[in-house]
Amino acid sequence: MQIISWNVASIRARLPLLIELLKEKHPDIIFLQEIKTLSETFPFAELQAHGYHSYINGQKGFNGVAILSKKPLQEIRTTLPGMESDEQARFIQAGDEKNIYISVYVPNGNPALNNPTDTSRLTYKLNWMKSLNHYLKHLSTTEKSIILGGDFNVIARDEDVYDAAAFTGNALIIPQVRTLFREMEQTPLINPLRICHPTEKIYSFWDFQMGAARRNLGILLDYIFISPIFKSDLLESGIYTEYRYKQKPSDHAPIYIQLT
Repeated sequence: MQIISWNVASIRARLPLLIELLKEKHPDIIFLQEIKTLSETFPFAELQAHGYHSYINGQKGFNGVAILSKKPLQEIRTTLPGMESDEQARFIQAGDEKNIYISVYVPNGNPALNNPTDTSRLTYKLNWMKSLNHYLKHLSTTEKSIILGGDFNVIARDEDVYDAAAFTGNALIIPQVRTLFREMEQTPLINPLRICHPTEKIYSFWDFQMGAARRNLGILLDYIFISPIFKSDLLESGIYTEYRYKQKPSDHAPIYIQLT
């Protein structure tokens, strides 16, 4: 069983690459973030032609998350408990008889460039992460296992960015955000990427500016987390970095896990 998570930065722009990924890697489940479209313009038919059922929580021009699955899924949920008034499409959940699948796009949290003293986006991010943690703790008490993938917009360790000092004070790296991220990992969930590569420098995001991809000025922002019951089934986890260097790429590369 292979699971992939990928911030595509517009599914319409990235559809040829997405189909290439599906044909080459054959994932059973793929989590998508920043699809940036509503249902009426989502490529359901194209993905169905390649054997995938699509479940989306869309938003025009911004955000948006999806789950693609080879098998039909049920119990679709598009609202994160605790964030019922949230107008941003950042959460989707689906399930089968054994597992709960969740795709998330955690808020960035940094202020707008034209209003650098505004802290409302950081407050929103912290509340969003607290709500996610609370909900995951609830799910961990149920009978089903959890597979969670997404763009978490957190630099969890200094080693997860090309230059940690350059991000001092940034909402990706501040202590409050890191603390909430560590709490999420203790829901309990496990981090397959760090089980397979405990100390290796691994990046999943390279900005479109500064020749970041060419110079490997990367950040690790994307993760897949799984319930501990899957640990004995874990074969591999990594990043398909080659997709950052293909024609018309996203600024993120897909992350994957392989289970028996």
